[in-house]
Amino acid sequence: MTDVGDIFCEEPWNGLYSVGVNGDVVFCPCYAKLKIGNIREASTSEIWNAPILVDIRKSFVAGRIPPSCKDQLCPVVIKSKSNS
Repeated sequence: MTDVGDIFCEEPWNGLYSVGVNGDVVFCPCYAKLKIGNIREASTSEIWNAPILVDIRKSFVAGRIPPSCKDQLCPVVIKSKSNS
């Protein structure tokens, strides 16, 4: 069994975001490639607090891998699978 502290990713709070030429804002562009908004259609505050990103943060705080991250090959997911 994995300890709650073993499953944590800082990226939803301070991490990787990219903005495409079309204005799409993507969270975790290296792995999840999850579109969380569009800078031309929403404020940075709205994008930062997008429901999907809030849910991802809640999952990590609870020590769970979020559904949008489960099948990724990022170090956090790989570590959680090796510890379970």
